[in-house]
Amino acid sequence: MPDCQNTNLPEIILASASPRRQQILREMGFTFSVCPSQAELHPDGSVAPAKFAALNAETKARDIARNTKQGLIIAADTVVVDTLGILGKPASPEEALNYLLRLGGKSHTVISGICLINTQNGQVRSGTCQSSLHMRPFTPAEAQRYVESGLPMDKAGAYGIQDREFEPVEKIEGCYLNVVGLPACTLVRLMKEMGFCPELHDNWQPEGDCTLCRIYRTGINQTC
Repeated sequence: MPDCQNTNLPEIILASASPRRQQILREMGFTFSVCPSQAELHPDGSVAPAKFAALNAETKARDIARNTKQGLIIAADTVVVDTLGILGKPASPEEALNYLLRLGGKSHTVISGICLINTQNGQVRSGTCQSSLHMRPFTPAEAQRYVESGLPMDKAGAYGIQDREFEPVEKIEGCYLNVVGLPACTLVRLMKEMGFCPELHDNWQPEGDCTLCRIYRTGINQTC
């Protein structure tokens, strides 16, 4: 892996309209513009979930890169995976309710794929992050009220770990920010592989207990 040598990142372009991904980047201390990609792959079971998330992130990044001459594009894709397959964003309230009832009281996996493209030199880096979760048992009535709030409709698996009133997750192993939608540990690792040394906000404290997120935060800020 190349040593991080450059604290001067190109202009960052986030290829996502997700308010959660934008919040994570802002809290980390990045300045960026938002240019959501309309490109999207749909799971058909032909590839493993981790590969699908990585391919979908790269598809989004390349979609924006086609019309961008300067900048570092960041694209991400997050999927929820249980024993039956991939759960993406629900297409309807009925599907959202089905997803929640399918996950309630059981364990599943959340995988985020990230792709970075430096449009100045064509450099591409991709990676994935995986977390294991166990959902608390909840009643159909609880799930229905959550669906009626509208909060699940733009989230993979029809839930947000950060939704404090519903609080669907009982236990998590791995990166919390991965479940939110943008694992900081994977993002920083890919930036370092590109030779960049990002200056993170001094007051940034990554949520959750991800060891790598905390190591990258302190390690970069102390050595660069």
